Amino acid sequence: MTHAATRPERPRWMRWAWVVAASMLINTSYGTLSYAFSVLVTQSGPGGEFGKGAVSIGFGLALLVSGVIAIATGAVADLFGTRRLMAAGSAVGALGLCLLAACQSTWQMLVVMVVLIGPAMAATFYEPIYVLMNRWFSADERPRAYGVLTLLSGFSVTIFTPLTRWLVAELGWREAVVVLGGVLLAVGLVVAALIREEMPVVTARQRHSPATFLLETRDGLRHTTKAFWAFTLSFFVATTAMSGFSFHMISQLETRGFDETSVASAIAITGIVSLPARFLLPLLSVRLPGAVLLAFALVLVGTGAWVASMADEWWQVWVYIAVFGAAFGAVYPLRALVTAERFAGPYFGRVIGIQALFVALGRAAGPVVIGAIGTDQASYEVGFRIAAVTLAITAFACWWTMRRRRGTGHVVAA
Repeated sequence: MTHAATRPERPRWMRWAWVVAASMLINTSYGTLSYAFSVLVTQSGPGGEFGKGAVSIGFGLALLVSGVIAIATGAVADLFGTRRLMAAGSAVGALGLCLLAACQSTWQMLVVMVVLIGPAMAATFYEPIYVLMNRWFSADERPRAYGVLTLLSGFSVTIFTPLTRWLVAELGWREAVVVLGGVLLAVGLVVAALIREEMPVVTARQRHSPATFLLETRDGLRHTTKAFWAFTLSFFVATTAMSGFSFHMISQLETRGFDETSVASAIAITGIVSLPARFLLPLLSVRLPGAVLLAFALVLVGTGAWVASMADEWWQVWVYIAVFGAAFGAVYPLRALVTAERFAGPYFGRVIGIQALFVALGRAAGPVVIGAIGTDQASYEVGFRIAAVTLAITAFACWWTMRRRRGTGHVVAA
C-alpha cells in the first residue's frame, strides 16, 4: 500500500524555478532527439548516406519504441520519481547519438534508433514532466503552469533546427550528432540535479519487487474509460497527420524549388511564432473547455498543412509559418490538460503513459505514411492535403469525445 508523505510545502517561487529547469530539458531533448532529424533526414545528413526512407523508418521505429516504453516510464514516474529517470534518459540518448555517428550501415543505424534513441525519448520528452507538474501544482494552478512550461519549452525548433544545420555544414553530420549528444547529457544531468519532487512513501518490498511493479503498471488500465479510449484514438489519428507533414516539411519545400538551408532557417521561426499560443491556450482552459481549445488548435495546424502543400513562393511559406506556428506548440500540452481534467491523481503517469503509446504510434506512423505516398513534389502535395483534411475531422472527434455537458463541469462519456 502506498501512503502519502507528510512534508512541508515547498515555497511557491521554488516550484516555478523547477518549471524553468524542466523546460530546459524539454527544449534540449526534443531538439536533439526529434527536431534535429528534420535536418539529418536530408541529403547532407545520414539521409544522404543511408537513404531518406531508411532514416524516416529509423526515426519512426524510435518513436514506436518510446511509446511502448512510456507505459513503464509512467509507472516509474508514479512509483519511484522522475529525476533519475530523466538523468538516465539523457545519458542513454547521448550514447545513442554518439553511436549513430559511428554507424557504417543502415542496419546499424536502425539498431541504434530502436535500442537507444527510442528509450531516451520516453524518459526525456513531455510525459515524465507532466507527472512532475501534477505533483507540483493543484488543479487550479495547472493551466497557468502548463502554459508557462510550454511557453519556455517553445524554443526547441528555433534553436536546434538551425544549430543542427550549422553543425552539419561546419563539421559533417557525424561530428554534429556527437556534439548534440554532449549537449543532451550536460543539460539532462544538470536539470535532474536541480529539481525536486514530493514522492509517496513506499515499503522496501514495493520499491524492489518486479512483480509488484508489473501489477502497479497494469493497474493503470483499470483507471481508463470509454471516453479516454475514444479521445486517445482520435488524437492518435491527428498526431499521425501532424507529425507526417511536419517531419517532411523541409524536404517537401526542397522539391518545390526552395533552398534547403534557407527553408531550415525559416521553419525554425515557427518556434518563436508559437510562443503566444503555448502560453495563452492552456491558460484559457480556465474559462473554456480544454477540448474546445484543442480542436481549434488542430484545425489551425491542418490549415497550415494545406497552405504548405501549394507553396510556390516565399510569401506562402511565411503564411504557413504564421498559421502552423500559431497552434502547433499548444497541441500536446492541451492534450495533457484535457486528460488531466479527468485522470489527475496517483495513477496519472500510468494513464498518460498509455496515451503516450498511441501518440508515439502516430508520430512514428506519420513520416512513414507521407513517405509511402511519395517524396516527389506531386506526391507530397497529395499527402499534405490528406493530412489537412484528417486534422479537421479529428479536431471534431477530439472535442466530441471529451465535450462538457452544458451547465456543468463534467465531461460527457463517449
